[in-house]
Parts: sequence; structure tokens; C-alpha cells
Amino acid sequence: MRPLKNIQRRTFITKCFWGTVGFFLTLLQSGRPGFSALNFWRSSEYVGKTRDGVYEKFYIQYYKSFKRIQGASWQLKISGLCLNPQIISLDGLKALPLKKQVSRIKCVECWSAKARWAGFSMIHLEKMVQPLPEAVGVIFRCADTYVEYLSLEDCQHERTLLAHTMNDKALTDEHGFPLRVIIPYKYGYKSPKAILEIEYVDTPGRGTWNRIGPYSVDGTILPGYDHPLDRGKKRRRITGGEIFD
Repeated sequence: MRPLKNIQRRTFITKCFWGTVGFFLTLLQSGRPGFSALNFWRSSEYVGKTRDGVYEKFYIQYYKSFKRIQGASWQLKISGLCLNPQIISLDGLKALPLKKQVSRIKCVECWSAKARWAGFSMIHLEKMVQPLPEAVGVIFRCADTYVEYLSLEDCQHERTLLAHTMNDKALTDEHGFPLRVIIPYKYGYKSPKAILEIEYVDTPGRGTWNRIGPYSVDGTILPGYDHPLDRGKKRRRITGGEIFD
């Protein structure tokens, strides 16, 4: 019986050890005060997913981590089916007619967050590059290797914005610097950020999330429930489409 007791004791100690390790790892990942300083991305030259500290009210989601973009050297490449392909600096984009709106991003994970956005309409880019008649939509390519497709109809929608400003300040690296899409009547995965290139195409495409997860290509917000981060995640029912407060 003695060997059996020794085995049981070792098993108990082993379980306690790994249980303790798991407990502390959970704390580290929970974003609680006191542990946020341990967030790897905070002091890194790279950007990645995080939900702690100041981001508790507006989560950060990226497909892959990527090196922080330098605004002075960044340029937006506009290519594909257009008469006048362009390479435009951030200052060039900021010179376009300014458009502002308050809107909420809704995630398929059921949370949402609201901000004041400023940027420009896709229509102003189209005046510059002149899409060809056969173009039906655009592919966005981003710094985190994320890819998304939007139809020209969605790009030209009055609530669709190419944003470079959030809450009256330049976008942070975490929230999509230097340029991101805001399309508030669709789930957040249809609003690519840290954009590097826009390509006009003649065939509807699929985005990264559509290819790797059970998400619709269309991405329009469906009726159901929302847990807004800025309202303590208190559940409320939504009817579908853009969430207006």
C-alpha cells in the first residue's frame, strides 16, 4: 500500500503545481491592474492583439503581429483596374475633403465600441484614380497580412469612411495607423486597418476571415445581442445593421 500512497501524493503535488501555474497565467492574460505593464506589445516595436489597460474600452484585434508603421515613409498604393494608379503619402490623404462621424464597431465576438472618426470618402479617391467600368470592388491589403474585399457599392456608402483620425487624434498603431476602414453596418472584420494597398478588381473576393473562419463574405450585422464595452458590457438587443445609440 505504501507505493500506492506515494503515487497518489506525487499526483496530488503535480496537479497543485500545474493548477498554480495556470492560475497565474490566467491573471497575466486577464489585463487586470498591476499586470498590464507585463503586456509584451506595450514596449515592443511590434503591434499585436491586446485588451488590457486603455484598450479595455476598445479592444485591439490583428490577424498577425507586425512592425509599427512609420508615417513619414508610409505610402498608400492604389492599383488594379483604374486609369490612374496612385501612390499617395499620408499628408496627401489628409489633404482630401474631411469627413467626420461617430459610429460603433461591432465584433462577431459580440462586443462593440464607439468612437469619433475623421477621414475621407472613398469617392474622393475614385475621382483621382478613375476606376474602370469593369471594376466591381476593391481588395485591401494590410500590414498584418490581413486581406479584405468590399464592393464598390459598400465603398461608396455614405457611412463608409477611410479614417486617419480617432477621437480627435491621429490613429494609434493599435487602432490602425495610418489608415483604416470604418463601415459601421458590417462586422468589424470588414473594416481593415493599417492599410498598405487598395486594388480595384473585376471579381468579388473573399477576405482573410472568410477563408479561415465561419464568417459571411457580406458581413452585414445580424439581429441579436450586443455587449458594448463603453457601457460595462451590459447586454442589449439589436435589430441588425448599424448600431445607433
